[in-house]
Amino acid sequence: MNSDKIRERFGHYGVELLEQSPRTRLASLYSLSDEQRITRTLALTRFELPAHPAVEEQDAQIRSGESIGATLRQAGWTVVKNKTTDCQVTAGRRFALLGGSTLSPEAGVLLRVYSLSVLKGDLAIDYATIAEAYHCEHIAPSSELPPADAVIASLAGSQALALTDLLTAMGQND
Repeated sequence: MNSDKIRERFGHYGVELLEQSPRTRLASLYSLSDEQRITRTLALTRFELPAHPAVEEQDAQIRSGESIGATLRQAGWTVVKNKTTDCQVTAGRRFALLGGSTLSPEAGVLLRVYSLSVLKGDLAIDYATIAEAYHCEHIAPSSELPPADAVIASLAGSQALALTDLLTAMGQND
């Protein structure tokens, strides 16, 4: 999981909710460097509504600011990323600010969008669609990847919406 990778690589992991509505959540998954928060992943989540009754307790914890993957795993769910698509874009003004002095608005960043499902026994639940932007020190972009604009049209509805919302949140149009 992304939270584990951030903790392993940078020695710390935290989640800060930046924006939230019943349908979406924008979160900074960060590490600390000299007591400064450095966003390593900017994550836009589009929740499936209503939440399935089997995950209501975990959903409440997640919406209060807990890590999605860690919370679901701790409750015994297997977390699966489906239909993963990668692309690239520049960081943008807001993501660069969240990245502190370690990220410029012009820096290339990897974007990943996927559908997240959880499994337990015979139960399989579509939980959310997530679009993530990765700080280049966390996961470096590849010049082989297509630009985000070229990818959006090929995505299914919720994935296209999540990626578009993430691009807006990153400050791409500022």
